[in-house]
Amino acid sequence: MAEPEVEAAWRAEFRRIPETEVFDSGPDDAKEAFRWSGDEAEARRLQQEHAHHYLRWTFVGACAAMIVGLIGVGLSFSD
Repeated sequence: MAEPEVEAAWRAEFRRIPETEVFDSGPDDAKEAFRWSGDEAEARRLQQEHAHHYLRWTFVGACAAMIVGLIGVGLSFSD
């Protein structure tokens, strides 16, 4: 495994050039590019999972607020 500074430089370089050029440059660079793209995909997946989690709970909270409001309106007409 490369040192953190070297790996950071590689990641910056991989962001600048198209993925197809990285795989044409050689086997060692391709392995690192593949590992980096996997890291990026995992980070993207976790971010989407987090967003879905918050969206789900926001929806549940909105539904609960609507139900409580309907109950309140129903109780106000019962008197």
